Amino acid sequence: MNEETYAYWLSALSGAGAATCHRLLEYAGSFRGIWELSERELRSPQLHLTQQRIRELLDSKDEVRVIREWNALRDLGIEFYHLRHPMYPSRLRFIYDAPIGIFLKGRLPDPDVVSVAIVGSRGCSEYGARITRQLAMQLADSGFQVISGLARGIDGIAQKAAVDSGGYSCAVLGCGVDVCYPEDNRDTYDKLATLGGILSEYPPMTPPRSAYFPQRNRIISGLSDVVVVMEAKERSGSLITADCALDQGKDVYALPGRICDSLSCGCNRLIRQGAGIITSPGEFINDLILAHGTSLANGLPRDTGPSDVTDAAAPRQMNPAESPGTDGIPDARAPRQMTLAESLGTDDVERRILSVLGMDPKGINEIQDETGLEVGSLMKGLMKLTVRGVILQNSGRYVTGGDFRPC
Repeated sequence: MNEETYAYWLSALSGAGAATCHRLLEYAGSFRGIWELSERELRSPQLHLTQQRIRELLDSKDEVRVIREWNALRDLGIEFYHLRHPMYPSRLRFIYDAPIGIFLKGRLPDPDVVSVAIVGSRGCSEYGARITRQLAMQLADSGFQVISGLARGIDGIAQKAAVDSGGYSCAVLGCGVDVCYPEDNRDTYDKLATLGGILSEYPPMTPPRSAYFPQRNRIISGLSDVVVVMEAKERSGSLITADCALDQGKDVYALPGRICDSLSCGCNRLIRQGAGIITSPGEFINDLILAHGTSLANGLPRDTGPSDVTDAAAPRQMNPAESPGTDGIPDARAPRQMTLAESLGTDDVERRILSVLGMDPKGINEIQDETGLEVGSLMKGLMKLTVRGVILQNSGRYVTGGDFRPC
């Protein structure tokens, strides 16, 4: 056995938490040194080990079994990197209770590219889902990496949008990397395994457990430069991620919502406490470029051609006066925002429809009452706007589409 297999043995021990593993590593000096500790040494007051934990460490020293399991990782397409391995993510190395080892399917986030964590409620609203999708797509199109937990709701929506846009995304799981949870996200899980990354501190075949999800949140924030909370109730796991980010010195942003919506309570509280505000995907991306511009892979969206910029090889720092919506020239690295005025066209029917639509879904009867349009004209206008992508329709209810720009 070598240092890697000794590290795997320690990481694969059931219930061996990061704090315990760090104490052992500090005491023994190496993973092999931990393996070679005697029962008397394991009883040292410095280690604070229970009799049960001491017995588990001693009973687990089966070299044949450990090597067999280690070789099986390769057959499963799983990599393992311990804390002292050169491939271990530098962003994680110095966080509090850094995982002693990580299991990986796919590839790790690029340490030289800005990573944004997008987290939020599992039972998200249509509003939260739509803005999450837009934000993740624009981040991916601009060359940023998206980190999340592949949970139902906001997490899964963000990661699906990122990989579907051709971007990189990494999921941090509260189970083994070979376990897809929830099964609803199977398609995204499969894409992440080949196009992005799936990461966990728990060994393969570990089932999802409620205690593991709060623990993995420190890894989500640790891998990220910025954490965005899209929707969160007053007591939400997403707020744990935000707390971890603040403890790690990371920036936190939140999507504002109505004060009467329970799903916005956590976000609004974060904003009150000083979190950045998501007012539009484009403006948020401009903030990222101003703060981390030199960390972007190329400083440019992947689909930006030579005709869009003067010198793709030498991106310049963006001046705030050049952000979209000002009199300056929009920065080529930020996706251009389509304003409502640009989408209105010259059709009076379309103008009247758009004047009553916003982020809250409305049915045809409600739109007709507010616009006073004849049914035929209304249906024709709705169809034209839907085909152009200016509005979105779901189950007979309509909202404004395009880029999110609050009124």
